Amino acid sequence: MPRTFAIGDIHGCLSLLNTLLATLKPMLDDTFIFLGDMIDRGPDSKGVIDRIIALEKYCNVIAICGNHEEMMLGSLNQPEYIKYWLRYGGDAALASFGLVAEASSVSQIPVKYRQWLGSLLAYFETDDFIFCHASPNRGTPIAAQQDDLRWRVLDKHDGRHLSGKTIICGHSAQHSGKVYQQEGLVCIDTFAYGGGNLTALELLSKTSAQIWQVSDHTAAPTQQKITL
Repeated sequence: MPRTFAIGDIHGCLSLLNTLLATLKPMLDDTFIFLGDMIDRGPDSKGVIDRIIALEKYCNVIAICGNHEEMMLGSLNQPEYIKYWLRYGGDAALASFGLVAEASSVSQIPVKYRQWLGSLLAYFETDDFIFCHASPNRGTPIAAQQDDLRWRVLDKHDGRHLSGKTIICGHSAQHSGKVYQQEGLVCIDTFAYGGGNLTALELLSKTSAQIWQVSDHTAAPTQQKITL
């Protein structure tokens, strides 16, 4: 039976991604939705992109643009972005390409990575769920939102989105390493690069999910069922 997984902010942590995928054992009919911030801060942004590209050849992959991918793509096209990208983890991303952390290095990033960045989606929507990087404005249709989908910090006073669908997002790092839930929203950025967990959410139904987590400080992956 086909499975659907959403994977939270990886931030260049290739070893954690490899461990998580080895645990999930991707199959041809599976769908993997990457919620953005796959790059920056951690040690191997290039390796993470390569792993996702390789997975695209094996099963259905949906990759969403996070604010860090936006900064990298902006740096490739508009020089004023570069200083912000380098400040917020772009230096580590450049190092993973064997490049020094300076503005002139950006032009040396190979074309295929530019193309990959340009192919990322703003969000992905199904009958029951909306997958996006950041926590959207609850009172605005998803298709009408722009920067909020990549930059808006989770507001614990938000209610359910006007669509009535459950939001699956990342961006707002949960330093506890635990998945955060509130009405109509699940945040699975569990601070992978900062010593927390890398999280995958497997949809079981419109009202239930399985949480899978891996980290550098636990011997084996953990799992837990939650109600949506």
